[in-house]
Amino acid sequence: MNFLLLLSSLFLTNPIDSLKTPFEKSGGKQSATYQECIAYYKQLSSFSNEVKVLQYGTTSIGKPLNLVVVSKEAISKSSEVNRNNKAVLIINNAIHPGEPDGVDACMMLARDLVMKKEMQPLLEHVVLLIIPVYNISGALNRSCCSRANQDGPEESGFRGTIQNLDLNRDFIKNDAAETFSFENIFTEWKPDWFVDTHVSDGADYQYTMTYIATQHNKLQPLLADYEQKILVPYMNAEMIKKNFEMSPYVNEIKESPDSGIVEFLESPKFSTGYASLFNCIGFVTETHMLKPFAQRVHSTYAFLNCWMQKANDDYKQIRLLHQKADDAVKQQQLFEMNYKPDFTSVTTIPFKGYEAEHKPSDVTGAPRLFYNRDKPFTKQIPFFNTFIPTEEIQKPIAYIIPQYSKKLISISQNNGVLMQEISKDTVMKVEVYYITDYKSTDHPYESHYMHHSVTVMKDTQMIRLYAGDVMVKVNQPTNKFIVETLEPQSSDGFFAWNYFDGVLAQKEYFSDYVWEDKAFQLLQSDAQLKNLFEQEKKNNPDFIKTPAMQLDFIYKHSQYFENSYNRYPVVRVVNF
Repeated sequence: MNFLLLLSSLFLTNPIDSLKTPFEKSGGKQSATYQECIAYYKQLSSFSNEVKVLQYGTTSIGKPLNLVVVSKEAISKSSEVNRNNKAVLIINNAIHPGEPDGVDACMMLARDLVMKKEMQPLLEHVVLLIIPVYNISGALNRSCCSRANQDGPEESGFRGTIQNLDLNRDFIKNDAAETFSFENIFTEWKPDWFVDTHVSDGADYQYTMTYIATQHNKLQPLLADYEQKILVPYMNAEMIKKNFEMSPYVNEIKESPDSGIVEFLESPKFSTGYASLFNCIGFVTETHMLKPFAQRVHSTYAFLNCWMQKANDDYKQIRLLHQKADDAVKQQQLFEMNYKPDFTSVTTIPFKGYEAEHKPSDVTGAPRLFYNRDKPFTKQIPFFNTFIPTEEIQKPIAYIIPQYSKKLISISQNNGVLMQEISKDTVMKVEVYYITDYKSTDHPYESHYMHHSVTVMKDTQMIRLYAGDVMVKVNQPTNKFIVETLEPQSSDGFFAWNYFDGVLAQKEYFSDYVWEDKAFQLLQSDAQLKNLFEQEKKNNPDFIKTPAMQLDFIYKHSQYFENSYNRYPVVRVVNF
């Protein structure tokens, strides 16, 4: 009798009951550890062949980066995806492990997609990729208290990696092994849409979920039109139906949001900014730090559910737009970069916030900001979501990268950039840049003294190239990545991230007592130099007072000065 009861209870048990996540088992108080998360997906894959757990590359602690593939067809290779019938979506979790909402939401989402009948239609025209935990070393560095402003969970990981890097600033410079592995996944699977899950910092307001959509002015126009007119309105409307009304990410202009918010510009160092270089529409989910953990997780789940529904409904249009955008970028001649807000262009949006007030601090006695939750409001606030480029680049036919830049070449190839080696030593007429001015950060930023405010001067020169140097033709779907990384003016390019600092150092100098005589001879024999010298004396009072400046001026305008100083080593081929 007992045996029969046991047997019948086994058949009556819902498989989902044995697949509850640590989040669910704890009543919404705990987030899965890294080990629990990966074990859960492996357990789920044993229940359903629609879930595959793959491994890519390595990370900063030697562990592989896991990728979960959820598909109706039990796909385990990118080559198995029918691109005519499927949109490919990717979700990245725990880039900041102290913000784990997506980790737990995705575990439940993957389970429900394959175990709940009502959810299975979402996989009809979608292949879902999930990176369960991106920053593994940060996830293993768990504590109760690394997020002082955040309401739960009981424990979570740390923002930085074991190298103390923020992976959401690494998508161009590639200091972390995780980044190289992620970009390998991204290049292989070529996703149409991307979501990076986060928890916000900043102001207090009524919303549980805010979002950053790919900034539309820098997105390929066909995609921008779809995103702004169809996708974003759909997501807002559907989230209201799920009782999680949203706002754009609250990037306030002044002390509080009611003064207005500026859309967050995710340049290529950020995940969605990187994705947009490949015509992939991205969202960053930013749940509100002051809302309870369980509420934030359910809000993230709801967002991802709506997002998948729209992808499944619009898969044909999504695929067509992606292909058209790739084709357009291959033919594109002008590339805009280094965007800034256009504060002359403003719209208004409804915003549900709390009145910002001030009172004496109990700690310091000084006035302090607080948001009065007894005074909620709904009002129209300014929203600045138009950005304009400050640089416009005419693409060359090709760039030539010196072969010693092995890491740069490897990064580019890992991102799908096609290149060919020069077969023999040669001399070629090319366009070169000279770095005429730049500034650098006063303190290290993500392990770099990053350059900015770069100005350049173009010249045409005969340059010696060597067998093994690589030519990158600018006729590829990856053109935006190519131009944004290789142009020295780019705010997130390889030059900005110190890849070519060697050219900024002068190697040869002169001894004053020797150069004095040669300088005099040059002024006597070179009328053009003499004229430049006299003009500088007229225009620059300090020049007249400083003999060393005068000698240096003559040296730098003579044949003795090295023409490689400040010459950017990636050259541009503008004709063959």
